[in-house]
Amino acid sequence: MNAKIFFRTVLLLFIAACIFFFVHDHFYDQPGQAVQSASQSAAATSDSSDAASVPASTRVIAYFFHGHGQCPSCRHLEAVSESAISDGFPGAMRSDAILWRAVDIEDPANRHFATDYQVYWSSLVLVKVRAGKPIASKNLEYVWQIQQDDNALRNYVQAEVRAYLGAG
Repeated sequence: MNAKIFFRTVLLLFIAACIFFFVHDHFYDQPGQAVQSASQSAAATSDSSDAASVPASTRVIAYFFHGHGQCPSCRHLEAVSESAISDGFPGAMRSDAILWRAVDIEDPANRHFATDYQVYWSSLVLVKVRAGKPIASKNLEYVWQIQQDDNALRNYVQAEVRAYLGAG
């Protein structure tokens, strides 16, 4: 009976320590590099000469949100998603109609994204920006269910971006 209590106590302490480190790593200041917010990104690119061929009023930003440390699955998901967008929409990428942004949401300057788009771990989110202001967003949560099938993942990401570009 004492061994049972001992192992239960050790297990509970282990779980408590894991929770502590998770909370500490995800919610306390750590060094990193800040990125621009969606409205700042859209405003900055609307001044770009590359954006001249695109209506300045509407853009789609594909955000890949992640933490400081990424697991192999997260890195793979980011790489395949970015490739799917850049390969599937080269003209829109060149003209800045679609922007790709990898954002470390653990960086203090980027924490607002977690609240803005309700993400707390690695996520791919499409944001429609009109006149420099985010007007709609969609978290592509299904990517996690198909992340081991590169073709399905590429097709899904491209279909979602295509739908977002076409939606007024």
